[in-house]
Amino acid sequence: AVSVGLSTGLVLGAIAGYLGGIVDSIVMRLMDIMLSIPGLLLAIGIVAALGPGLTQIMIAVGATQIPIFARLLRGSILAQRENDFVLAARAVGVPRPRILVSHILPNAISPVIVQGTLALATAIIDVAALGFLGLGPQDPSTPEWGTMLTDTTRFLQTAPYLALIPGAAIVVSVLGFNLIGDGLREALDPKLRGRV
Repeated sequence: AVSVGLSTGLVLGAIAGYLGGIVDSIVMRLMDIMLSIPGLLLAIGIVAALGPGLTQIMIAVGATQIPIFARLLRGSILAQRENDFVLAARAVGVPRPRILVSHILPNAISPVIVQGTLALATAIIDVAALGFLGLGPQDPSTPEWGTMLTDTTRFLQTAPYLALIPGAAIVVSVLGFNLIGDGLREALDPKLRGRV
């Protein structure tokens, strides 16, 4: 799900940030429209249109993360676009697509990498929520934490510990990805690199 949102968001953000003008306005207004709809509600609508299933959930959760990655990369590219090394490459006659891919993207990608790890945690919660609502995989043999939580609701009176296992798995994995994201942010941010 994160790779769907990341790949599409990277393409849209890179195009909007580097080309600017009318292309930037159109792409960013589309991203604003997507951001105006709550993420889980948009994912529910997409899964309802595509039908329940794990692949449909991945597409839906990935689609809700496209605007986040697009806006973040666009902002990074706008910050890098007028740097001296980009102006020097333009002055030498390097083609515009090569400037974007070889010079701007490597310098603008670090915030997107950090956001990708943080988006993994959000995707786990969203997938579990959609599975809990019954939009997950319909095959009971498919291991999915949200579906497991739904299946344990009828045993809450007699065996409440059954709900703790998938709930704890969700909490531990989300916490782990958030900690990885914080560590990457500290490792990739030059302002935080010197701190102990």
